[in-house]
Amino acid sequence: MIGVVSDPVFMNHDTGENHPETLYRIPYIHSLFSPPGEGIQMVSPVDASIEDIHLNHTKDYIALVKRSCERGSGYLDPDTAYSSESFDTALKAAGSLIKLVDMALKKDITSGFGFVRPPGHHSLHDRAMGFCLFNNVAIAAQKAQAEFGIRKAMIIDFDVHHGNGTQDSFYEDDSVLYFSSHQYPYYPGTGGLKETGRGKGEGFTVNCPLGHGKTDGEFASVYNYVLAPVLKAFKPGLVLVSAGFDAHMADPIGGMQLTSEGFGMLAGIIQDAASTINAPVVYVLEGGYSLEGQKESISEVIKVLKGENAPLIIPEDCSELERIIAQYKNYWPL
Repeated sequence: MIGVVSDPVFMNHDTGENHPETLYRIPYIHSLFSPPGEGIQMVSPVDASIEDIHLNHTKDYIALVKRSCERGSGYLDPDTAYSSESFDTALKAAGSLIKLVDMALKKDITSGFGFVRPPGHHSLHDRAMGFCLFNNVAIAAQKAQAEFGIRKAMIIDFDVHHGNGTQDSFYEDDSVLYFSSHQYPYYPGTGGLKETGRGKGEGFTVNCPLGHGKTDGEFASVYNYVLAPVLKAFKPGLVLVSAGFDAHMADPIGGMQLTSEGFGMLAGIIQDAASTINAPVVYVLEGGYSLEGQKESISEVIKVLKGENAPLIIPEDCSELERIIAQYKNYWPL
């Protein structure tokens, strides 16, 4: 049974007209679950507590977001809009992911997907960035460790943009492994091959920076030959996926050539690797700005989570793969 959070309440974060991260992303996705269909358990949104948000963000920053939203609407950085209900909606985004993680760890669901907004993976400890208010996936990982008995967690990020906020949260931490495949060089400018972690966290940040225009087959190589062996060797008790669909070939912002079936392929590799160590997998929405491309890609991922065979895509030569393996083979069995 897949736990799904999909609710019109996430439209209450109003970014205004012509903003890429539009509130209309939600009804496009929600149409996939009206009705829910076999194997889907709809989960109602819940609020995170301020203490939950404080697991990853400073008290001053949380207060700033709350105060700003109480005053109306505006921008916290040049890209990150907020409205009067954005603070409350952001609490629900983080809280709903925490709820799915709790349910998955208790085996009430086999996997989960939170279709929440605002997204989170660019958000830093003390400031908003890149459409993101609070870092939902980082908060959920820290909550799982603090209260749900998880010692090690892995975060996989296939958004076209590097999740600099998530990387920053765990850069010196060997208990949360951050893996990212992303277009590079590109916004936000982080995620280079030599960014591998610091101190005891060295080797626990695995960046796979990829040039413009990568295809399904090239992503298949990276995920088969890097992601899968790293996940199996790390043996996390929980796998979280920052699921951005802006690497889709139809996306107006990204520059990759992944198809909807390609996202299904990525989900299949993740599920197969996680199943070997019996780790539950919970997804959370990040980017994705082609409404149709996002919807089709999510449909392919949901099929895989339901147990259908992932699309068969043969790995192809990826020009960056050799350098990625050379960078990380001293840390992981690649």
